[in-house]
Amino acid sequence: MASNELSLLGDLDEKVLECSVCNGRLEDPKSLSCLHSFCLKCLEKWVQTNNGQLTCPICRKLNPIPVGGLQNLPPNTVLNNLLETVKQHEQKNELKSTALLCPSHTQPLEMYCTKCKVPICIECTEMEHAAGDGKHEPIGIITALEMFKESSVELKKAANESIRKIENALKIVTKNANELEESKEASLTEIDNTVKQIVKIIQKKGDEIKEKVEVIYQNGKKYNDAQIKKLKTINSELDTHLSFLNQLLKSKPATAMKSSDIVLNTLKDQINNSEEITQRDSGKINFIRNQDQIDLLKENDIGNVTITEPTVKVEGIPRGVATCDDDCLLVSFRTNEIYKYKQSGECISNIPLPEGVKVRRMYRMKNGNIALSDVGNKCIQVCDMNGHVIKSIGKDVLTFPHGIHINESTNVIYVADIVLQCVLMFDFNSGEQLKKIETPDIGSLECSDVALTKTGKVLIADEGKHQVLLYDNDDEKSLKVIINKGDKDGKVMMPSEIVVDEDDNIIIASNHKLQLFSSDGHFIKRIDQQEDEISLPSQLCIISHNPCMIAVANYSDNTIKLFNY
Repeated sequence: MASNELSLLGDLDEKVLECSVCNGRLEDPKSLSCLHSFCLKCLEKWVQTNNGQLTCPICRKLNPIPVGGLQNLPPNTVLNNLLETVKQHEQKNELKSTALLCPSHTQPLEMYCTKCKVPICIECTEMEHAAGDGKHEPIGIITALEMFKESSVELKKAANESIRKIENALKIVTKNANELEESKEASLTEIDNTVKQIVKIIQKKGDEIKEKVEVIYQNGKKYNDAQIKKLKTINSELDTHLSFLNQLLKSKPATAMKSSDIVLNTLKDQINNSEEITQRDSGKINFIRNQDQIDLLKENDIGNVTITEPTVKVEGIPRGVATCDDDCLLVSFRTNEIYKYKQSGECISNIPLPEGVKVRRMYRMKNGNIALSDVGNKCIQVCDMNGHVIKSIGKDVLTFPHGIHINESTNVIYVADIVLQCVLMFDFNSGEQLKKIETPDIGSLECSDVALTKTGKVLIADEGKHQVLLYDNDDEKSLKVIINKGDKDGKVMMPSEIVVDEDDNIIIASNHKLQLFSSDGHFIKRIDQQEDEISLPSQLCIISHNPCMIAVANYSDNTIKLFNY
């Protein structure tokens, strides 16, 4: 049977599928009006050698060249089908001739168990990998290979996209590293210069005192030859996985499928240089040091070392900021447009929204959609990255929606309404209002923002009373103040934004200050410096968790300030 099949394929190749011009197998066969067929490339060469005329190489009949060239000659469908059939048979024969053998049955590995992730033979499908028990699912090795190729295409595309993102990130990080190195060297040089200047001043003062000592010494020498030794002074002065996948795809199917699961899973899944000058008495000459000046020098630094945090300058007053793909930021300006900025400060695109929408704050969802507080329509709008509104939540209920947070695991959206002086909870899917968080015992809440701890407790920034509150959904009477009013570190004045990071720590932006607290409100540290000039911040968003980086929309100077903490 196999020899007859091979004989038939040989006859087809020689008598039907052979091009009379090149004597090889037809490639992209085109038919002439005389019904003779030839390779497209052979016809193109034939016309070139025949003064641009298309005559049949067999019967010499003259044929018109169609508009657009020889490629517009009619294809020979029958020959194309035959060529495809022959190719498939050859592939099967090649597979059979090169197939690895099953170690248990010494049969070709023509099947693949999708449950066990191993190539198997036909006998295996009836014994060790029989489908009846539900633990095995054998399919043809060719089918498995095609599935592997399909998965590989998407995975290769994702891997290439990841490589592109990583390369872009590497450029930015390399640039940042160079700038950090340069700033370090400049700072060290400036420190050395400052120290030298201080030492020079001190040295000059010392020389003046020495001169006085020398005068005393010379005067005393007249009366006492056995006088003091000379005064001495002392001075001193710091692309493999991807390459492996490509090689695997070129290898034999069974070899490829042996490692396919590992490859797919693998791809998916770093002055204080002070100088003490001691001036000693020599002989009967006494030196009385100015201890106050020395103590003052010890207690005070010669300068301060700070880090200049990156800043994105925007065109307008930023009202909201959210993260986006490819390390970009989404910025809103209380208009019907959202702008996309690179962290370098370049505005690269904008997302237009329907007329009447006024975006205040934004919440970027895991599926890429954006939930935004629309103070124009007094509701929460959910849109995609093209600006198409998917749903509206809270219409005819909300008055001035401010901060928003979505618990995507429970499909509950929390909205801080600064005019209604409460936090409202809605079902994200149906839009139905679930609960209102308010408290008569503490008084009205001028809610500017809302966030959730890792345990599901609600954090509320009360801008009016200068405090942060914690609310437990399981105990509606447990609304309590965890951070109080005050200008000192660990206190807040007009807390307007609040987010929770991966470690369940709370980041709060209040007027002129950005602070880090534990989930129960204990102060950890201040993130910004006074010279960063945080003033009237309008939204926070966490950019990354490793390293920890946060963006602040700073209302007062039209910037998005970035902080590592």
